[in-house]
Amino acid sequence: MACMTSYRLTLTTLMAALWLAGCGSVSLEHAAPHSFNLSGDWVLVPDLSDAPPKPREIRSRGGSLLTFVVQDFPVLDARRLHIEQNRDSMGISYDGGDYRDVSWGTRQRGLWEVRAGWNEGRLMILSDAPDGRGQEILTLSQDGQQLEVFVEVHAGGDSVKAVRTYRRA
Repeated sequence: MACMTSYRLTLTTLMAALWLAGCGSVSLEHAAPHSFNLSGDWVLVPDLSDAPPKPREIRSRGGSLLTFVVQDFPVLDARRLHIEQNRDSMGISYDGGDYRDVSWGTRQRGLWEVRAGWNEGRLMILSDAPDGRGQEILTLSQDGQQLEVFVEVHAGGDSVKAVRTYRRA
């Protein structure tokens, strides 16, 4: 199991590195694969997840801008998710009280231009801002019971990377 998780993390990291190196033109499908349904309640699996970033540690590394940017990626700290997915979007309620709407295609969300869609069976949410870049790659297990979320955010010369794994409640 640890070997498989390491392999998936390496593959996801490689995809992320390619995207961040300038492959922002990743082609995204706007129709969810038939078997990709995130609707329902999800609970964090701590043993398969990275610890959430600590704002104090980010500031001590000089990443004060990144401290504020991480707020735009609440999955980094969420222990529970409630997701409602439909044909053209999904809504995510995080246990900290945050709510996020994700529409397939390209949308403006505050400072971020967000592109969301599927590539090779994974949901990719790619975010660009004048002073930052982020991505979330959501991979659903074949049985639909486990969700792995790879998050990477770069801003102000600093970065945060984390994998968060959830199981259907």
